[in-house]
Amino acid sequence: MNTPVRSLALALLLLLALAGPAAAATGPVVFGSYWQSFLDYWKETMQKQNGVVLGVLGVGVIGIFIITRGKWNK
Repeated sequence: MNTPVRSLALALLLLLALAGPAAAATGPVVFGSYWQSFLDYWKETMQKQNGVVLGVLGVGVIGIFIITRGKWNK
């Protein structure tokens, strides 16, 4: 395993290990209201034309990243 993959795996492991206690400490009401506010914000942003354009550009950037990083057999 190379270093970036190892770092990503470590970050995901720490996220899983610390997400449970963090969610329990804030309580389900506070944690749920945070996500609801987050979803409401992005829903409202994507209903505007600028939000749609940014969404399409974001998907394009991710697609180009995936295509250029692929390990193709030649």
